[in-house]
This record gives sequence, C-alpha cells and structure tokens, in this order.
Amino acid sequence: MPRGDMRRVRDANLRLGAAVAEVEGLYSALLRAGTAERRRRLQAELARAAGRLATLAATPPERPSLPVAPRRSRWGRRRALAERGATWIAARFGQN
Repeated sequence: MPRGDMRRVRDANLRLGAAVAEVEGLYSALLRAGTAERRRRLQAELARAAGRLATLAATPPERPSLPVAPRRSRWGRRRALAERGATWIAARFGQN
C-alpha cells in the first residue's frame, strides 16, 4: 500500500477513535450529572456526538487503487487484465 493511502487510513481511524472517545466521555459525564439542566444539556451533546459518530462509521473506507504490475507468464497477464477489467467495471457501474 502506498504511503499516502496508509496516511488516509490512519487519519480516518483517528477521526473515528476521537468520535468514540467523545461519546464515551459525554456518557460518563451524563452518569455523574447532578442537576436536571446539566443532564438535559449533556444528553443533547451526546445525541449530536452520536450522530457524528454514526456519520463517520457509515462512510465507506476509500479503496486504494492497486496498480496492476505486468506479469511475465501468460496466465499472469490474463489475471492482470481481468483485475484491470473488474476494477474498471466497479468504478464505472458501482459496487452493486
């Protein structure tokens, strides 16, 4: 995997982990909330944070484009052409 793809995956994982940590922190604060006003405020913040987490978790990860290296054998070249064709079809017509 090229270096740029690793960085994108790592950044996405960090954003997802930060969103999870925010939800956990708000939930633990909600458990210790004293007044009703503070509970309502924390519940509203928790709902917004959970929405952001759901949005981050629902976005599909970017699939890195794998370069197809030419292979020396006839079967290797056929396999490379089939992979290239499948990649083109998936990009053109979607994953479905």
